[in-house]
Amino acid sequence: MKKMLNNHFIFSKKDIRQIESHGLRLIDVNRQLAAYRKGPRHIHLNRPCAIRDGIISISPAEKNKLIALYEKESAGYKIVKFVPASGAASRMFAEWFSALNNEGFGSAKLNQAFMRDLRKYPFFGLFRQDNKVFQRVRQKNIKNILNYILSAEGLNYGWLPKALIPFHLYGKNEMRTALEEHLFEGALYIRSQRNICPLHFTVSAEHKKNIVEKIKSVKAFYEDRFRIKYEISLSVQSPSTDTLAVDENNLPLRDGRKNLVFRPGGHGSLLGNLKNLDADFIFIKNIDNIAPEKLLQYIIPEKKMMGGLAVRLQKEIYSAVRQLKSAKVDAVQIEGIISFCSKKLNIVFPHDFDRQSRRDKIKFLISKLNRPLRICAMVRNEGEPGGGPFWVEEKDGTQSLQIIEKAHIDKSNPGQLAVWERSQYFNPVDMVCCVKDYRGRKFKLPDYVDRNTYLISQKHEKGRGINALEAPGLWNGAMAKWNTVYVKAPLLVFNPVKTVNDLLRPEHKITE
Repeated sequence: MKKMLNNHFIFSKKDIRQIESHGLRLIDVNRQLAAYRKGPRHIHLNRPCAIRDGIISISPAEKNKLIALYEKESAGYKIVKFVPASGAASRMFAEWFSALNNEGFGSAKLNQAFMRDLRKYPFFGLFRQDNKVFQRVRQKNIKNILNYILSAEGLNYGWLPKALIPFHLYGKNEMRTALEEHLFEGALYIRSQRNICPLHFTVSAEHKKNIVEKIKSVKAFYEDRFRIKYEISLSVQSPSTDTLAVDENNLPLRDGRKNLVFRPGGHGSLLGNLKNLDADFIFIKNIDNIAPEKLLQYIIPEKKMMGGLAVRLQKEIYSAVRQLKSAKVDAVQIEGIISFCSKKLNIVFPHDFDRQSRRDKIKFLISKLNRPLRICAMVRNEGEPGGGPFWVEEKDGTQSLQIIEKAHIDKSNPGQLAVWERSQYFNPVDMVCCVKDYRGRKFKLPDYVDRNTYLISQKHEKGRGINALEAPGLWNGAMAKWNTVYVKAPLLVFNPVKTVNDLLRPEHKITE
């Protein structure tokens, strides 16, 4: 067993070659080990965000103005839809995998419910294409049916990415996968002056070929339907964002061949994929949060409203920075910018700000304004697991708006748990990002990460306990130092498919 020297683990030459093959340096891995030993830093919540206290509610009249602004000006910007789509569908079918291994769902009632609901899933029509498989349905052979759905002998949904799982059925024959629904939705609010609709999907390396083939097979159909041209790009999460797994003693984990075990660093590792995009505005939405066509008449206006707000706020920010950098800026203009920062961008000023010199005030204001901006939809919390919007205590005595997961807080602190429980809003991961400064230059997004917001999760692998390090989440600590605006949105913008049974929810139902 290798030992520690000056708080650094001593790796063999073979280990170092493996580390470097991931695009990592030895110093990076030792920092990861130090993070394991230190443990995650708890975030101190001040209060949950609420309407008029961190979350804005847009009136119908104002909403119409923002939609009109977006429709008038969006074609003049480079806008991209960014869809994290690397997740495999195995978690989505976890319950069905368990039933396959146990030859049923545990009771006659549950087995009957499965057979009753089977015909309601959008992919059921595929069963009729194979007479042998349809006979299994007639015979109510649950194990054979599940094997056909999940394994490579049939549909192979247990291996495919969520992007390629049919989510909705239109009529009798048109099945749309999650990926296709994102193409459909994107065409309705992202269109350049040349009728180009840019979309970017992050995918896993093992699924990239399948997704490329799917895009080739459906792209022309949707282009003809909407009279546009898709500009679709894909990226893979870099191996350099992987993290070293450790055992329960925080020592490097090894497999049966004595190789180090690395794991993906979580969705926060996609910050590199995001920063590589050249765009003025980037809409972000998860692959599994996609609605059927019937709901888009309500969802698209919300997207355009958020886009219009992003356009307006970006213009106001650029104007304020240019004023502050002008030698002619006067006290009245500075006071107006301070008010804008407080009321529109939720910036909380230090207690001694009023006593600072004019020069220091201008420097502070520029430092706060000249950073990435995100507009985030927030919906009423109906019990879904996940993060929410909070005011967070900062070291300098101020507060900032953050999207916080429960794992970030000290659950042994009753006061913090009480603040968490009072939260009434939820983060559906539906946002618009502005990632260029007033000169049109891309921000260096890694500069705006709170690197202390990593998480350590406990997992089990082949009968042994392991710890896994997750990078600061993409919309959590990875955007901690962005300017943040939360906007109340209707619950119907959030239509996640976390399990296959979610496809039976009313919002995903198309036909009987």
